[in-house]
Amino acid sequence: MDTFSHALLGIAVAGLSGHPLSIGDPIYVASIIGAQAPDFDVIASVRGKLALLRQHRAFSHSIPGLILWSGLITAGFFLASPATAPVDVFVWSFLGGLSHSIMDFFNAHGAAVLWPFSRERKSFSLLNVFDPLLLIIMLAVFVPGLPARETSLLFFAVTGLYIAVRFILKLRAINRCRRHFGSNAIMRMLLMPSLKSTRFWDFVIETNNHYYVGQIGVFHQAFMIHTELAKQTLSPAAQGAQKTVLGEFFSSFTPFSYFTEHQDHQQHAKFVHIYDLRYFFNQTFLHSATIIFGSDQQPCDSYIKTYGQKIKIPC
Repeated sequence: MDTFSHALLGIAVAGLSGHPLSIGDPIYVASIIGAQAPDFDVIASVRGKLALLRQHRAFSHSIPGLILWSGLITAGFFLASPATAPVDVFVWSFLGGLSHSIMDFFNAHGAAVLWPFSRERKSFSLLNVFDPLLLIIMLAVFVPGLPARETSLLFFAVTGLYIAVRFILKLRAINRCRRHFGSNAIMRMLLMPSLKSTRFWDFVIETNNHYYVGQIGVFHQAFMIHTELAKQTLSPAAQGAQKTVLGEFFSSFTPFSYFTEHQDHQQHAKFVHIYDLRYFFNQTFLHSATIIFGSDQQPCDSYIKTYGQKIKIPC
């Protein structure tokens, strides 16, 4: 979720204490900082872009990570204000961080909430990273001026109701996809909020012979297939690309990847491209990786493209 939504979650968590909203109350400060803390993993960018891509929403969003963040926040409070109750700071910063990880689990990018048992970013794919309607609902809860605890309970009730409605709408869309393709034909299916509009779901469907990338209406009968890709056996070059640093990362990054390759005779090199099928925007895939093999059939260069940026990755 976006930073502001996480801050509102932190305020709502602290409100469960019954304390009136106050920026000077250690419970509110600890909860708000805790609700932002999992995203402090951006510090990994000092080790390079690949380190950031690997670490973001991984350990920092897990229970061990939340314990670490809460401990650091508590230590900071102790240094700044030794009289503050450390147990209270730890508990409320942990609960604020937990609200962050839970909401990230519901959005499309997910989080490695089961780390260290699984490094996979788990996602329920119900919300976008920024959901304007949910943000409006969250803000509206604070308007009536109810007591803190009642405001927080109402906040979590309406947020939970919104997520439940999204879940029901997603089930309806899944059933429509099954009717369109036939239940027996579908091997795997992913539905997630559209990058373009809250009125659509984006989908990736794998059948015996093809991958289908498309879009389906949330409230209406729209159904579009953006691209259809034939499944193919991986070539030796593609298998070699999978074993590179970038290939291994991409395999953990997306559950739906697709390989293409071409030979550049002028450079005497073979280019293997890997696409993340989940994010199709403006007629192209947002995330892709390229591994280049030299004339000796060994990887000599690689880079990743994400959100229009080209990031060089050591082989």
